[in-house]
Amino acid sequence: MALRDWQIALGQLVEARSAGRDGMSVREALAGLELDDAERAWLEEVTGTRGFALTSYVPRWWREARVGCSAPLTLAALGADARARVQDYQRAVPNFTLFFAPEGIAFLAYVETLPVPGHVHAVARFERAMWNLKLAMPSMSAPVPAVPKEAPLVRHPAAALIPFEVPPELLLGALLQGAPLPEPTTEPHYVLVAPGLPGAWRPATHDEARVFLACEPAMTLHALQSLSGASPDIVEDLLFARALMWGAARRAESEAAMAV
Repeated sequence: MALRDWQIALGQLVEARSAGRDGMSVREALAGLELDDAERAWLEEVTGTRGFALTSYVPRWWREARVGCSAPLTLAALGADARARVQDYQRAVPNFTLFFAPEGIAFLAYVETLPVPGHVHAVARFERAMWNLKLAMPSMSAPVPAVPKEAPLVRHPAAALIPFEVPPELLLGALLQGAPLPEPTTEPHYVLVAPGLPGAWRPATHDEARVFLACEPAMTLHALQSLSGASPDIVEDLLFARALMWGAARRAESEAAMAV
């Protein structure tokens, strides 16, 4: 018996049971490992013990706790389907971390791929954008040198614009209070997530959304001013919120962050 293969075997069996993949054959899980028949038989037997069940339950419980603490709004938006979606996520995405933020971001990315109502996708994108911004904040503390204003405008790498089919304040308030959800409207509503905003987010106007979306990958100030509704005040507000930045400043900020 190779100790490494023995450890791999136990780890694979615990992970499979923890994720709810009980249908996976033990022999299939152990294929390719250097174990003799007696060792394989013992592993098959141990998977039916109470101790093994408890050992498998702990990582499942801890993973559910990480998701619950990292994506509360999305779980509220999923409603009665939340527990089943978390279980599906654990089966589909192998356990890869012990930390809250990576687990939450992975779950939110998973939810975005599901055939769920539009407001669930919007809330998941919002929570993921907030996590991405929070994780990027330490790298954005380094000073960035001044740049010429004739440089093209680009989106800040930690900024995001999320469309909602209902007013976001009403939706988020309903989720937090457990109240009935508002009805969808004919016009989209936008939320801007950016590092320069108080609380990191606020509702955005349609003109702000148009300007923000135009700056991918980049847009000169002159070209932006030709857009309908793209007034100098809107561009200035987006720059102040750090939703947009001058392209040269983005390169400088990236280089400063790499040097930290």
